[in-house]
Amino acid sequence: MSLGMLLETLGPEVVRPVALPAGADVPVSVPVIYDPSEPLIEGAMLLVTGHPEPDLVARAVKAGVAAVVTRHPVAGEPGIALLLAAPTVSWGRLYMLIDTTLAVVGHAPPGEPGDLFALANQIAARIGGAVTIEDLSMRVLAYSTIEDQRIDDLRRDGILGLRVPAHPTNAEEYAAVLRTDSAIWSYVPAECLPRLAIAVRARGDAIGTIWAVEGDRPLAPDAAEILAEAAVAAAPHLARYNLAADQVRRRSAEQLGALLRGQGPLEDLAVALGLELDQPVTVIVISRHDGPVDAIHAGGLLRTAFSAYRIRAVAGVVEGRAYAVVATGSGAPLLHRIVEDVVSRLGPDARAGIGRTARSLAGAPESARQAEAVLSVLDGPFGRGAAGRYEELAPALLLAELGTALRGSPALTGEPLSLVAEHDATHGTEYLLSLRAWFASYFDVPRAAEMLSLHPNTLRYRLRRISELIDLDDPDTRLALVIQLRMRRSPDRNPTPRPDSAHGDAERHGIAD
Repeated sequence: MSLGMLLETLGPEVVRPVALPAGADVPVSVPVIYDPSEPLIEGAMLLVTGHPEPDLVARAVKAGVAAVVTRHPVAGEPGIALLLAAPTVSWGRLYMLIDTTLAVVGHAPPGEPGDLFALANQIAARIGGAVTIEDLSMRVLAYSTIEDQRIDDLRRDGILGLRVPAHPTNAEEYAAVLRTDSAIWSYVPAECLPRLAIAVRARGDAIGTIWAVEGDRPLAPDAAEILAEAAVAAAPHLARYNLAADQVRRRSAEQLGALLRGQGPLEDLAVALGLELDQPVTVIVISRHDGPVDAIHAGGLLRTAFSAYRIRAVAGVVEGRAYAVVATGSGAPLLHRIVEDVVSRLGPDARAGIGRTARSLAGAPESARQAEAVLSVLDGPFGRGAAGRYEELAPALLLAELGTALRGSPALTGEPLSLVAEHDATHGTEYLLSLRAWFASYFDVPRAAEMLSLHPNTLRYRLRRISELIDLDDPDTRLALVIQLRMRRSPDRNPTPRPDSAHGDAERHGIAD
């Protein structure tokens, strides 16, 4: 793909040229985020995240780099294509846009006129409004870049994220488009511009959609007919793209699944997946708390994000979950930032488990099991946050295993917990609540009393009363209570205290002796 075509596709809102000394026909092969320790790649679009080093441009020219992208001025005559990245687009997002653009355009056979981006621009010119072309998973495969055509935040976010942003109206909106063979109008979300949309079909089956935004001026009078023609023209492009993407994903998923389950010759799998046998790897798994996650999208986000930072990784879908095998340590801060960013973009219920780092590729199955264990903990009563490492969640993993082993056992609700719980139920006291605060405060009475909004003497009074029921001085009793309370799911506060109880009345008046 030529640099000029790439610039036209991305549009000036994403990146704009500052200098093109060799013209716009320079071929671009791959995006690369600059790393001083790595060799420069011929034909690459080099993304320089900081201030360019004084000799970087000269080295880039010598290595045959296609273009240098920066946010800072470069002194003198660059001698190479110099591009300025928009400050609103993160480097990872820019990498993703370039990478996806090259991949999508690359599916058009050599010599075939036009591609999805060119088609989007043709539609936009005829119809009088900005256009996006999407697959059935609402991934933005192509978009128009004609100037002076108004867009809204929803379309802008969709372009930058290569996916239509989540919105409560999405399901019904897209279902309505896919139910009909002709173009229909969409006026939701209400805060967005109106859209005319049509389904793209191949042999009667929907394989994507085309959307045209109505800006300051009405769309062309024959807009519906234009979209109908465009849907026919787009069908072979989308079918080819979907077929190629499905074949690659299916083959990669099979190989990744075999690796994670310890099946098949390890050497062959390493070569097929582009991994090294003796390099440490960490396995990541992503799912959703309340149902299936869009694992294809999640895997794509992981793969693109790690590639953007030159971290060797393979990602895909295995049994409905997104997995990634990453050639870096689980404690690497960058790994955490990438995983947290991906999870945040998948929605509030997405979860990610990170296994221990295996010493070599042979340890990937064990790292995967650990990542899956983390995921189960995050979805359970002991989980905190949307992403976690196996090493960090050791206490929660222990409690989860303990809870599973003791599930249904009378020991979880028996003595000493039951003696205190029965007293609360009978006398309207809140001894369990007091014990929980006391344990959480590491037996610090003033601190626990503050948590309970009580006077410290009142809490001491309660603890003395509890000691009449159970032996609080016994460390085994305390340990058993801590475990029982941690496993307890019912509330500690008695909803119907008895006003005639001597104990309850004494506590309500803060009596302490």
